[in-house]
Amino acid sequence: VCRLPAYSQQVELDQGVNREESCVIATGALDRASAIRGLEIKKKVPCLVHSKQQVKDFLLHSIETKMPKSKLDFEAEVYRALGMIPEDFDYTDGVIEFYLSQIGGYYDPSAKHFVMAGWMPAILQTSIAVHELTHALQDQYYDLEVLIDNLNLPSDRLLAHSALVEGDATAVMLDYSRMLAGQGPIAEEENVNSYILQNVLGMTLMSALSEVPDSVKTVVLFPYTSGMRFAHRILQRNGYKSMDQAFLRPPQSTEEILHPEKYLAGTQDFRSIEDSELATYLPGETKILYSDVLGEFSISSLLGTHIDKTRAAVSAAGWGGDKVVILSNENNQRKVVWKTAWDTKDDAREFFDSYLLALDGRFGQGKKSGETFTWNKPQRALTASLEIDNREVVYTFSSSGDK
Repeated sequence: VCRLPAYSQQVELDQGVNREESCVIATGALDRASAIRGLEIKKKVPCLVHSKQQVKDFLLHSIETKMPKSKLDFEAEVYRALGMIPEDFDYTDGVIEFYLSQIGGYYDPSAKHFVMAGWMPAILQTSIAVHELTHALQDQYYDLEVLIDNLNLPSDRLLAHSALVEGDATAVMLDYSRMLAGQGPIAEEENVNSYILQNVLGMTLMSALSEVPDSVKTVVLFPYTSGMRFAHRILQRNGYKSMDQAFLRPPQSTEEILHPEKYLAGTQDFRSIEDSELATYLPGETKILYSDVLGEFSISSLLGTHIDKTRAAVSAAGWGGDKVVILSNENNQRKVVWKTAWDTKDDAREFFDSYLLALDGRFGQGKKSGETFTWNKPQRALTASLEIDNREVVYTFSSSGDK
């Protein structure tokens, strides 16, 4: 999924905002964020108020510079091959419009300024500003352009880092709201399920008319929901000092966000799969056009597109590493290859059975040969296969309709 360097806050949209008052609010919000977060302000943060068109122009510029179209096209090809998005979904345009519908303000780590959406009602502005200016503090201490590197980080690690960043900022925003209500910090609560439910319902209502697939929406929502749950677990240890330690040793996978105990254990329990392990799945002189890591959460979202979501989450929970590549050769043949590794043989079998069910739903019943299933659809000019070997599962997909 395209994860932009505009850390958006999901809010209702309205008209009639006083621009000068908006930036006065922002000045006070930075002080409040600093006091709650325990990070001194190193530099003041300029404030701007932008129209919808200006915000859209920023999003488009961010994509051009930080998410080249070729990368988005490859990502869309992979997601179609795996079954995460429909074949006819315009991935790039759809995601841009979805982000635009959710944004209420953003901090730009390149320009080092805060932008308030000019259509925001005043009642929401302070909370938005506290959230976004927490990102400014994060940037001053931990360099968000390195932490949220769309060009060079694999998707799973990028999503994990985004969850750290958004979970932290959301906690500060909630602590600000709770302080106004005379309540203690969010860390004192047993859990944050009520907030997460509110966030999910809010996005569901706002995006009801959106054509963006649910699998993409859940990935966009992940940094706010699962990120908040992760931040809450960290805050319960030693408040925001523990969050500082998390930024110094950021989570490396969405598995660590979903299961904070694995992050707190301090040891990596997943395998890094090398591109070379997948290059042999296409004959000839093979070139790797694209390489990425999906991770536990995206796998759960993928499975949940086709099967029961509870079963999908359980089937993804034994994740032990993965790598997906797009291969091509001198004959212009092209293939998507996805290898997943699992913690145990039972975990591998559980995922295999669930993904097999999903693939049979997409392509019809596969042909079985030993531990391999294949699908050949001449009318659709595609072939696919799924095989299991010990604790690894490999899926391949090729279509003459691919670029």
